[in-house]
Amino acid sequence: MNNETIIYARLSREDEDKLDGKIESRSIENQIKLLTKYANEHGFKIVKVLYDDGYSGGTMDRPAFNELLKEVRNGSFKVLLVKDFSRLGRVMYAVGDFVDNVLPSHNIRLISVDDKYDSNDTQNDNDLSAVIKYFMNEYNLKDFKRKCRDARIHYANTKHLNYYPKFGYNFDEEGKEIVDEFSAAIVRRAFQLIDEFGYSTTKVAEIFNDENVPTRSFYAVYVLGLKPLHKQPSRIWNGEKIWEIVRDYEYCGHSLNWTRHKKEERILLKNTHKAIIDEDLFWRVQKIIDKRSQNKHRLEHIGRILFDRKTNRNLLYHKGSNVEYSALYFLRDNNIQTYSIRARMLEEVLYYDAIEVIESCLNNKEKFYELYKKKLFPEKEIDFVKLRRDLDKANLDYSKLLEDYFSGKIIEEVFKKKGNIFKAKISEIEACIAEENEVESRVHLFDLRFKKFLNQLKSSPRDKLSLIQSVISKVYINKIVSKEELDLTIVYKIEEF
Repeated sequence: MNNETIIYARLSREDEDKLDGKIESRSIENQIKLLTKYANEHGFKIVKVLYDDGYSGGTMDRPAFNELLKEVRNGSFKVLLVKDFSRLGRVMYAVGDFVDNVLPSHNIRLISVDDKYDSNDTQNDNDLSAVIKYFMNEYNLKDFKRKCRDARIHYANTKHLNYYPKFGYNFDEEGKEIVDEFSAAIVRRAFQLIDEFGYSTTKVAEIFNDENVPTRSFYAVYVLGLKPLHKQPSRIWNGEKIWEIVRDYEYCGHSLNWTRHKKEERILLKNTHKAIIDEDLFWRVQKIIDKRSQNKHRLEHIGRILFDRKTNRNLLYHKGSNVEYSALYFLRDNNIQTYSIRARMLEEVLYYDAIEVIESCLNNKEKFYELYKKKLFPEKEIDFVKLRRDLDKANLDYSKLLEDYFSGKIIEEVFKKKGNIFKAKISEIEACIAEENEVESRVHLFDLRFKKFLNQLKSSPRDKLSLIQSVISKVYINKIVSKEELDLTIVYKIEEF
């Protein structure tokens, strides 16, 4: 008799909502005890016990169930014991396929103890009830989810949802959210520092740390006596924590409620609780933060002007834990890092090089101008006046040729031959004149750009990265000689005029 048996148990998340923590583990234990007792009484040899603790029946992707499927394919057992069909899952079509197709195709016997179902019993009167149970399990799950979703949407559209007091607020004895004056003052100060001084969120965090201002989690746990959201409350402010505060529209007294998850749009309810800051201050701070974010994103690094000479690919940037010392520019080829350069060293080299260029341009304007003008526009020994004289003479000679032809002094064959010579000469002279005019136009445009470039250098920002990008267009990494020495080719913006 083939009696190798696997026991499968599952505690559903739907059941967790109805049980306390102590009963949860015993629920799995009770299932296993029940099935073990049944196996012993009926002479089944248990080879493995599998269980999913805390997994919803709404999905078939569960660790123990996936392992069960592997054992089915391997043919390592002949009998599957479950407490009831809902332990297999609550999705009717999936459970039905598993029971009616997967198990029979591998000659595995299924016994559901509570349902009094045995797939080997050909006279089983419970086949119909099993099908009905598939349907009811899925219906109950969908109905449960629908009711939860409807409740969430209803509450999100009717009241301020805040199950844990936001920093700046606390709950009174009736569970109503009220302003906590001490933490509310910290919130107001964060907004005011940005509004009055234009500080970044990182700078505000530094000020708070210097003044030993209690963090949100520290204040909630050790002052308000609330249950910690994390294992250990943080004692240090950072830019991200300040950013979360000054970006929160709910401090204006309005609610932004989630209906289900963060991918959906939030529902805005106006004037649901007392405001800590006014609307004008909030939107002024948003403008300052957005402007700083744009500038920071644009000048965070200079990887977009750094190129590897061999591959002509941009270098990537890694910030590192300590931006000043561990930041790197690196090249990646086929997901493998081929080399890296310390950002601080490379930026220092380019910074001082850019300073030299600026000083040279400002101190030697005329010399610098003539140098690049000559480089961009090589001089040609062309007598512009003579060209004009030659063009006038060629046009006059061609006109006389036409008169002779129409007056019958020369035959058509002579006219065509001489005429082609004149037309070719005229076209050549006109091309030379057009080229000279184009050069003059480009020189004029160069003059305008050069003056604009000098004006930009005079007002060049002190920020290191922005100064580099105001002068340098491209940097090619030719070779890394050592950790302290690089072989670079630098292309200045003035060269691209």
